[in-house]
Amino acid sequence: MEYLPNFSPEILAQSDPLRAVNRRDFNWKPKDTLPPGAHSFNAFGNPPDGNYAFFGRFPADYTVPMHWHTNDVWVAIIEGSMTIRRTGLPDVRIERGGFFFLPGKLKYIADCREECVFLAYGYEPFDIFYLNKDDDPRNKK
Repeated sequence: MEYLPNFSPEILAQSDPLRAVNRRDFNWKPKDTLPPGAHSFNAFGNPPDGNYAFFGRFPADYTVPMHWHTNDVWVAIIEGSMTIRRTGLPDVRIERGGFFFLPGKLKYIADCREECVFLAYGYEPFDIFYLNKDDDPRNKK
């Protein structure tokens, strides 16, 4: 299992087994599975393989269209807030320091009106499927 693969070589060369990185040093990378503007930093494992943790960052006024994940995902909001919208159910706003559980196959829209940073983790492979295939940025290449 690979821990914190995006660490700099200097950090990985340390003899201390404790691996730590501050947010200002995250190696943010664009997320090609999400609309433009989303970034992530892989903190643990490899999401498509399961048993992972990654930080996500969405800019202000950002929306992920109706989608779902095959498996359960746990999410903690680090900065900003996120609103989860579902058909026929009340919207749920999760604020800084809040936590939510996304059961596998739950269809939802994620909105951030201000920049938001979150930690997502799960034990089974992470994927994303869009209700409307035209919303999937992988289909626009």
